[in-house]
Formats: sequence, structure tokens, C-alpha cells
Amino acid sequence: MLFNLLSSLVIALWVVLMSVMSIQNVADVTLHFLSFESIKIPVGVVMSLSLAVGIIAQPLLISVLSRK
Repeated sequence: MLFNLLSSLVIALWVVLMSVMSIQNVADVTLHFLSFESIKIPVGVVMSLSLAVGIIAQPLLISVLSRK
């Protein structure tokens, strides 16, 4: 029970911090990867997408690696 409460608090704090950082970072950036280039998007959007990819990828990687 206590673990669930603590993990919920940590996640809520992380979401609040990401929201504040996203609001403060509205400068446009362009991402470059190999020969590809993205449109100009705000830094906050890039950070939020990176966070979402990490949150989704972590359980998937843990489940794949635990099977071996």
C-alpha cells in the first residue's frame, strides 16, 4: 500500500515538473537525425514525447529482458 502511494507521488511530481518545464521552454527547435530533419517544434513538446517514449519503452524492455 505504501509503495503504491509513494510511486504515485513520484509520478505525479514528475508530471508536474515536466509540465512546468514545457511551459517555460517554448523556443522552437529542429531535430536532426542522419539525413532527416523535423519541422520546428517547441522544446517542451520534444521533452514530453521523449518522456512518453521512455515510459512506454521501459516496461516493454523489462518484459523482453526478463524472459531470457
